[in-house]
Amino acid sequence: MDRFKSIFAVGFGGAAGAILRYCVILTAGHSFFPLGTLLINIVGSFLLGMINGYFASKKKSFVFLALGSGFCGGFTTMSTFSQEVVNLLQTSLPLAGMYLGATLLFGLAAGFLGLGLFKKRRGGTL
Repeated sequence: MDRFKSIFAVGFGGAAGAILRYCVILTAGHSFFPLGTLLINIVGSFLLGMINGYFASKKKSFVFLALGSGFCGGFTTMSTFSQEVVNLLQTSLPLAGMYLGATLLFGLAAGFLGLGLFKKRRGGTL
């Protein structure tokens, strides 16, 4: 793949993902629990699982880069998640643990679920 086109594909997808993340965060609002970021990371894990499952038996393309590295990378957010865990640790250890556990558990489950949608296409293995 042409390097410039690959960079453009990732940048375009990343911009779209970041804009959508911002819109979701605005819609979710702020509360004592970072529900918006939790939902974003779970949905992003599901989408990335689907994208990887779909492209597992295909030649990687600009679409794969735009959707996977770009969109999902711009949509999901490790840095915000980390900062929210730190903030919750300072105010409520149980909420911090719940947020950390929910993000990990539901994020992994969503990723496997997304990947599993294309199980037959890849020969039945995860």
